[in-house]
Amino acid sequence: MSTIPTAVAPSSRTWLGIAREVGGGGVSGAGNATLPTATIPLDKSTYEPEDMPKFLEDLAIRGSMSQRFADVLGVEDATFNFGGPVFGDVWGFFLDNVFGDLSTTGSTPTHGTNLINSGGVAVGGTTITVQTPTGYANSSVVQIDSGSISEVVILNASGGVTGSVLTFSNYPLRFAHGSAATVTTVTGPYTHTFAVLNQTAGYGGANGAQPPTHSVTDTTYLTPSVLARTYPSLCVGQMDLTGNSENLFMGKVTGNSWQSAPASTIPTNTTTFTVPLPNWRATITIGTVSIFDIGEFSIALKRELQVYWTEQGAQSPFIIARGTLDATGAIKFTVPSDETPLNYMLNNTQPPVSIVVNNGLAGTSQIQFTLAANVAAFIKSKPNRSGVLVGYDTEFRTEANTTNVGGSGGLGQFTVTLLNNTATY
Repeated sequence: MSTIPTAVAPSSRTWLGIAREVGGGGVSGAGNATLPTATIPLDKSTYEPEDMPKFLEDLAIRGSMSQRFADVLGVEDATFNFGGPVFGDVWGFFLDNVFGDLSTTGSTPTHGTNLINSGGVAVGGTTITVQTPTGYANSSVVQIDSGSISEVVILNASGGVTGSVLTFSNYPLRFAHGSAATVTTVTGPYTHTFAVLNQTAGYGGANGAQPPTHSVTDTTYLTPSVLARTYPSLCVGQMDLTGNSENLFMGKVTGNSWQSAPASTIPTNTTTFTVPLPNWRATITIGTVSIFDIGEFSIALKRELQVYWTEQGAQSPFIIARGTLDATGAIKFTVPSDETPLNYMLNNTQPPVSIVVNNGLAGTSQIQFTLAANVAAFIKSKPNRSGVLVGYDTEFRTEANTTNVGGSGGLGQFTVTLLNNTATY
């Protein structure tokens, strides 16, 4: 008689949670394992976290014809490959991770007041003092400043307002703010602009221009007691966004993290059931002209990553360092009426490219992505005869400019603006 299993774990019940890391060990709290605050739905075929410990072989000869004498556990990290429809409420976590510069504005500003901090407040601060605290309460959603350095924080649920002091421990400031900066309460929808982080003070105030890190938690129901394993210090090395007019707006992220460990407790699944975006709603502008003969596009955001291990008495990385961010793209002109796609390359016109994907709703139900490159150098334009009509398959590279930047300034190549009803990332 065969042995009947006492428990099994259906793969369709598994889910991935994510949370931004704050405080704790390392740069900007990197490696500070954090339970998920949101769930990111994924395609089963691209739901692939993998622990990658390094095993050190003992191959030293010692008078025997055997090849290997020991495997010693060395340093360790993990890799990941996550993909599926781009959900407009939760993919902001991945965008924040790859870009690092995030400014946010809310709607319906009320209870307008000003900072009265002498000398202003620095990057990484978690409290501000305001002139008039009337209308502010625990858990209020608050916008600080305006323009490219505007940011939204959520006041602590307990102790968020003490006299004239507003506290937001889980949302350290991303930008410095002057002593008289405006402060208001806001509601949704919220506009988030993601750009490459250029300022010296990175997330949390640590020097090095490093974006935030995230913890992801993989609930498989196989981990004893807690059902899940957490992968801290997740860093996105590449994000691919694709839009085919016959399919959904799709995305994929890959990169590195620390090796997993059992979650601190059973995580909570907070799936919002947001509807994904059909890509036929996308609109594309090249130069100043709306283009209607494009059947497919793709954007690749590539972040330089290097895992550093040091002699520190621990197997986990000392840091997973983020370097330069590059952005490239491809556009398939499936039904062109002339040689315009070819001339983009032959004439090296380097026009701006803007891709907007939205769900067609309004108010707090609206979700919209705007993918923008101010300088797109087309480097390939190949006739395609695979269909009934002749098309052009083009590729472009983006170049550094002063338009595709955020509150940290400098030069950037690409920005993503996300409109939704999520206040913070």
